[in-house]
Amino acid sequence: MRVQHFGGAHSLTTTVQVANQDVFVDIGLYSMWHGGTEYGAGIAHVSQIVSASGVENFSTEWNSLASPSALFRKNVTSVTFKVEVFEAQAMARWMIYTWG
Repeated sequence: MRVQHFGGAHSLTTTVQVANQDVFVDIGLYSMWHGGTEYGAGIAHVSQIVSASGVENFSTEWNSLASPSALFRKNVTSVTFKVEVFEAQAMARWMIYTWG
């Protein structure tokens, strides 16, 4: 996933459907830069997961510990990953590990 915006804040989400699997999900930034400004910021996290536990929405506030980058759940049907930037460009990779 790649998101870029040098005029303020911007975000990109990707939702992946999963067929009732036990999963470990992970997302991480692998590139982040800001061009010509004094500061920039980027974050990658899981914003929602739907599983046997129900629908879980995670905080989208910057630097929130409630915005996980990795977690495990049983009987998952969908995962939404989110990358956010402020005055920057960021690229992230996400993975879903499944058990049969």
